[in-house]
Amino acid sequence: MYATEVDLKTRFGAQVIDDLKLGREGEADPVDIVQVALQDAEEEINGYIGSRYLLPLANVPSNLKRIACDIARYRLYTEDPLEHITKLYDDAIAFLKRVQDKKADLQIIDEQSKEIIDDAPKKKPSTMPIGTTYTGGVFGDAVLNMMPSIK
Repeated sequence: MYATEVDLKTRFGAQVIDDLKLGREGEADPVDIVQVALQDAEEEINGYIGSRYLLPLANVPSNLKRIACDIARYRLYTEDPLEHITKLYDDAIAFLKRVQDKKADLQIIDEQSKEIIDDAPKKKPSTMPIGTTYTGGVFGDAVLNMMPSIK
């Protein structure tokens, strides 16, 4: 997950999160409610960034942890959340849309190379120029090797 219950309590205060859990106590186990909200936040985030970055992410950048906390807290409210909480949620979604549209980056750092991972690795093209080895499709290399070549 991008964030934990401890992250929520650190960011918003333990009492605030505990109050939100108690407010929904009749629905399910209060601990599970927080986990469900965090899981929902992760799935919502993945929906935006999954087409651009390989999932699961190698590292979770701090801005993504903050966004996950904002989304999870928004999801914990049973009634209409306060205006500033809705604004934080809307801002988080707007940022994720910018990431999806390649107008913003997550700044994920590769632990081994210490370089920023910009996007998912580029896929090989589906067609290749004449004279190169074809890497996929209907026929395998064994069948292609039996065919006459164009010279």
